[in-house]
Amino acid sequence: MYRYLNRLIISDAFKDRKIAFITGPRQCGKTTMAKDILEVGRQSENYFNWDDQDFQLMWLRNPNDIINRLKPGQDDSSWLVLDELHKFKNWKNTLKGLFDLYQDKARMMVTGSARLETYRKTGDSLAGRYRLYRLHPFSFNEKPEIPAPPDGKKWFERTMDKTFDLDSLLTLGGFPEPLLGGSKEKADRWWRLYKDQIVRDDLRDIKSFREINMISAAANLLAEKAGGTLSVQSIQEDLKVSFATANDWIEALCAVYFGFVIRPYAKSIKGALHKEPKFYLYNYAAVKNNGARLENLFACHLLKACNIWTDAAFGEFELKYIKDKYKREVDFVVLKNSKPWLLLEVKSSPHQPTDALLFYSQLMKPRFTVQVGQIMGQERTFHAENNEIELLSAEAFLSQL
Repeated sequence: MYRYLNRLIISDAFKDRKIAFITGPRQCGKTTMAKDILEVGRQSENYFNWDDQDFQLMWLRNPNDIINRLKPGQDDSSWLVLDELHKFKNWKNTLKGLFDLYQDKARMMVTGSARLETYRKTGDSLAGRYRLYRLHPFSFNEKPEIPAPPDGKKWFERTMDKTFDLDSLLTLGGFPEPLLGGSKEKADRWWRLYKDQIVRDDLRDIKSFREINMISAAANLLAEKAGGTLSVQSIQEDLKVSFATANDWIEALCAVYFGFVIRPYAKSIKGALHKEPKFYLYNYAAVKNNGARLENLFACHLLKACNIWTDAAFGEFELKYIKDKYKREVDFVVLKNSKPWLLLEVKSSPHQPTDALLFYSQLMKPRFTVQVGQIMGQERTFHAENNEIELLSAEAFLSQL
């Protein structure tokens, strides 16, 4: 499938002579997408993977030979893909030198499963030379172009489109292999192998860990707690390790896209909690509880939308949640340029808005306030004091992302 980042990379990074950093979970389609982009430019030979020994030798001995081997493009430049380059310890400095010498001759794309943004935070020698794009697994309304954020008075105003069934996503997840395979048994087997690859292969690319079996146990504990508040102390006590060690393992698992955390929003909210993140899996199909799995699916779809809209320069979008000491909680709040833009509560049925959603909708006055449930045909507007809350089915909401 032609992915939503294809055109953006060509029209944005390549056009402006920037390196395109493509990051995202293992097996979400980064390599396939990169090769598709090369096919567009009829330069499929310009793909190099760090796991190929011939490429490793070329990179270590004389990286300039890579540029000399490139098939020319239709204009004055060639397109070059460097896959999993971050596995080489000093990749940034070499890439910087290559880019500075050949930025007029080659348009470069670097892909990686481990978070490339993790590397940019430490001595970023590539500052000003790249653009970061984040690829996610498939979603309910997977399109080859990037949809703009909803801009009307209501969230649900456009035609409802979908690419995949909601039930299929909840059962199989959004990763291409299990979703397109269509088998729950094969999806479960894929997940077991996937977890093992993350722990035993991906983690060693970012840091030297000795306690692989313990980190695997931590991953299983996190999977059980997905959708809930993340307590590092609880993980620490279960594994009988120090708090610092447990926290280090959790951060590493997030760095290789096993899961992600969203943090509470507390600005101008009396009694709001500040320090309790919630943890979600990228493979939400592995969440056993039905309600938590639906919430996790929405977390993944919203994070994907926030990343897409930010990477495509629609604004700075962030995903958070709200909870206060009075136990008023709203599942998700999306910030646009640091201001509340969308409040979203996920329930089994959207029949009546929760008291917490009504309260925070009045307090924060976001552009959109929505409560969703799985049942179709219940779309309506609830008129609150000086505000409107949309009650939508899950499919109606997700179709607009």
